[in-house]
Amino acid sequence: MLFNSYAFLLAFLPAAILVCRIVDPHPRARIPALIALSLAFYAYWDWRFLALLIPSIVINWWAAKLYLATRRGGVVTVAIAANLAVLAAFKYPAFIADNLAFATGVDFGHVGAVLPLGISFFTFHHIMYLVDLRRGRAPEYPLDRYALYICYFPQVLSGPLVRWNEVMHQFGREIFTPGWQRRCAAGAMFVVLGLAQKVFLGDPLGRIIDPIYEQALAGALPDGRAWIGLAFAFQVFFDFAGYSDVAIGLALILGVQLPRNFDAPFRASSIQEFWQSWHMTLARFLRDYVFFPLAYSGIGGREHRVTRQLVAILITMALCGLWHGAAWHFVLWGTLQGVALIWGAVWRRYLPSPGLVLGWAATVGFFVFTSVFFRGATLDAIWRIYEGLLIPPFGVTTREWRIIALAVFVAVVLPPSHEIVRRLTEKPRAIVALGLAALGVAVLVQIGRGENDEFIYFQF
Repeated sequence: MLFNSYAFLLAFLPAAILVCRIVDPHPRARIPALIALSLAFYAYWDWRFLALLIPSIVINWWAAKLYLATRRGGVVTVAIAANLAVLAAFKYPAFIADNLAFATGVDFGHVGAVLPLGISFFTFHHIMYLVDLRRGRAPEYPLDRYALYICYFPQVLSGPLVRWNEVMHQFGREIFTPGWQRRCAAGAMFVVLGLAQKVFLGDPLGRIIDPIYEQALAGALPDGRAWIGLAFAFQVFFDFAGYSDVAIGLALILGVQLPRNFDAPFRASSIQEFWQSWHMTLARFLRDYVFFPLAYSGIGGREHRVTRQLVAILITMALCGLWHGAAWHFVLWGTLQGVALIWGAVWRRYLPSPGLVLGWAATVGFFVFTSVFFRGATLDAIWRIYEGLLIPPFGVTTREWRIIALAVFVAVVLPPSHEIVRRLTEKPRAIVALGLAALGVAVLVQIGRGENDEFIYFQF
């Protein structure tokens, strides 16, 4: 069930709000009702995926209880390893088989599996809780509360990645308390702004970008149209930032505050600042659960501390790339981001500041240029895109330039969604409410045309 569909917006969401309103006076029914709604939402895609989601919840919760009863760290280690093994079995079988075939010369044939939606995200949620449990930071939770943490429908498919201590205490609270109207209005603003980013910016960009990458698979790109491929950086931004805003808005309507996921990354003047404002919850996960353990493991002693940290950055970002996709071009994309982070850290320490304008141009230019590795289907296709950049973009139409220019303007100049919502809710005005309502109607009309693209991050 897509957020940008009538099935969700006009049927499931009103039904979910009605159910929450009915059970709101009954504290014991609040969490079970949300679990039932979340499982129904997840099952809409393919009810068979529940055979993975539900056991994963029960088994990980049981592993947490077993650890608390025995205090044996091996319990958590085994549980985390099992989670990663399940993720690899669904997400990376073809990648593993192809690389084994290359290394051994043995043809393993076609190896593949249907990727359950949200498996990367709910696996990471399990890992965050289990790691913090072993560190002594997380308490024990009853099964229903833990289950809702994993399957909560606003964020189960593509995040944001939420730490247990950010939401567990919010689950089961009364929703319709005094002042709920302002909170719901803010949530509705997030939903409208998120959908607008998706249907008016992300999807139109995708429709001019996708043919470029499809053509790159077949052969060279004439007339400089390869330049359109660079706009993918903005397409994925509006697609995923829009999804994140919708998720935040839905949760806010239901009384839960999720962390924001984007904070105007295309205004960043350094690559470090960019990654602090792009997919922020994933960056935070990688920092706390991958980079820190690698960088501060103590291997090599204090004299190799800096080298260990630099290597940790490269490994962390390479794994970030691999998490996004089971192909070497994703790993290369992540590694390039790691190299840039290292270069930025060295520059900041030993060289003078390039200034805000030059720093911004270098940062955004680098991310846009390397986004081709993220979008391209093969290394050959990626190389053809870069070869095509040697040709002036005379073949790009005026309409295509206008779409790209509008996207760049919104991404670079306008405030991030959370800032827009904050300003509008501080000083409510009737004209603003009417404008947002009109935008919401326009979004529904656009969705009704049937040109609804899936969110890009569903494939991860």
